[in-house]
Amino acid sequence: MSPILPSRQSGRYAAFFLITQYILMLSAFIILSSAIDWPQSLDDPASIALPRVLEQSQSMFLGYGCYFLVGILFIPATVALNARLGITGAMASMTVALATFSAIAKSIGITRWLFAMPTLAEAYVAPGADTQTISTIFAVLNEYAGGIGEILGVGLMSGIWTMLMARELFKKPGKIAKPLAVFVFLTAMILLATIPAGFGIDMGPVLTISGIIWQAGLLGMGVWALT
Repeated sequence: MSPILPSRQSGRYAAFFLITQYILMLSAFIILSSAIDWPQSLDDPASIALPRVLEQSQSMFLGYGCYFLVGILFIPATVALNARLGITGAMASMTVALATFSAIAKSIGITRWLFAMPTLAEAYVAPGADTQTISTIFAVLNEYAGGIGEILGVGLMSGIWTMLMARELFKKPGKIAKPLAVFVFLTAMILLATIPAGFGIDMGPVLTISGIIWQAGLLGMGVWALT
């Protein structure tokens, strides 16, 4: 896979996608944290989480909708960033594949809150509902979809993608490229370090912090792409 755009033009596209996804991620965090105390609320049981899905339906749809778009934009951002960095051949194919699989995995985790959880919430509060069975379904769905999103989408795929991008960025000339590459590489290590959380190991605030730092790295690459 070779660059399809001149470096300067591809840099503008990369900056647009990376900066836009940063704004969307920030919007998702603000909306969801204020509405449902996200991401801490992800560990809440069905008895708390499902009624809240109905109470905060509009905020959750808007917040998770922004989050969903963040994952989708990861794919065109990768194509444009490949062209800006001059990544071609097997390496370009690998980064696009990682971005695509990451977006799919994240989408599985995110869309449970957009489609599956509202249905479960309506069933949970219905008169005569079997809340115990619904709570079990809720827990299983959270473990399955959340695990795919966190372990594969965020920790593994995004972590490897970030490491490869840092490697390519480090080869570029200029005063900004190498220090930024080191920072981006560190964000990759932090993402990979979050994988145990997907297996039920309590990581404390590491998941939230890793997401913030990683987004800062993506924003930095977006700004660099304009240089």
